[in-house]
Amino acid sequence: MAKKLYSCLICGYKGLSENPLYKGEYQKTFDICPCCDFEFGYSEDHDVRLGFIVTPDHLIEAAFQLYRKQWIESGMKIAHPEYIPDEVKNGDCLKFEVLLKQLKNLNLDIDNFEIDGFN
Repeated sequence: MAKKLYSCLICGYKGLSENPLYKGEYQKTFDICPCCDFEFGYSEDHDVRLGFIVTPDHLIEAAFQLYRKQWIESGMKIAHPEYIPDEVKNGDCLKFEVLLKQLKNLNLDIDNFEIDGFN
């Protein structure tokens, strides 16, 4: 039986072996998304600059948004292309229409996306 995979809260790719949400609450799984390279439990404190050593719980969503914005603006480079199906890739980056589909699955309001080069 195939192992259940969970969606990344950053890019929406279904490739996490542990769910970063437990009963609706964020949990640090230290799972790394093969698509956007976000490490749950590390990246929100070390890969985004919010001015905190450890990001407070009420700012976790802001850290996610900032990481997502930086990843998209830097070209949506796939961290581990060997785990990502060819049909969603554009070279070593994620296809834009695939990103939109993945983000829709996260119930993000992508109509108001303000990202340089997004439109």
